[in-house]
Amino acid sequence: MNDSSIAQRRQALASLSDAGQPATGLQRAAGALRTVLPHLLRLLPLLDGNVGSAVSNLLNPPQPAAPPAPPVDLEPIEHGMAELQGEHRGLRAQVLEQNASLDRIEGRLQTVEEEIASNALAQQELLTELKAVGNRVEELKVAGRKSNIFVLVTLGLLALSILANVVLLLHFIHILP
Repeated sequence: MNDSSIAQRRQALASLSDAGQPATGLQRAAGALRTVLPHLLRLLPLLDGNVGSAVSNLLNPPQPAAPPAPPVDLEPIEHGMAELQGEHRGLRAQVLEQNASLDRIEGRLQTVEEEIASNALAQQELLTELKAVGNRVEELKVAGRKSNIFVLVTLGLLALSILANVVLLLHFIHILP
């Protein structure tokens, strides 16, 4: 075990005890064990038969704790994160605007589809009406041809009647004094 881990354990044990209250027997025993434990750890290699390292551990003072690491300057990272967040907000706003635009376009397309369907229905009705009118025109043409024949026959009979009247009139003029 190194000295820094021992110091950390001492601090952990010290934080467990309440400074304002009198120490209990267990706390006093833990405190005594804390003070003796580093020396016992240096003497442990003697039990393994390694006398040289045990003596060097006793003679060498513990290494001072490493100086604290210099503070890390997080300002560039925070600045970059702020820029990314700003860009993200901008992109989010653009996506929301595009979604709204797509919704408006979809609504317009639905309106156009409905208008196309109604126009197709109206055109179908017009086509049906035009066919009906076309049939009626054909009927009128046929009736017109029949009436033309009737008119010609009637005019022909009228002309014959006039001719017969003229002939009779000429005939009666000779007869009548």
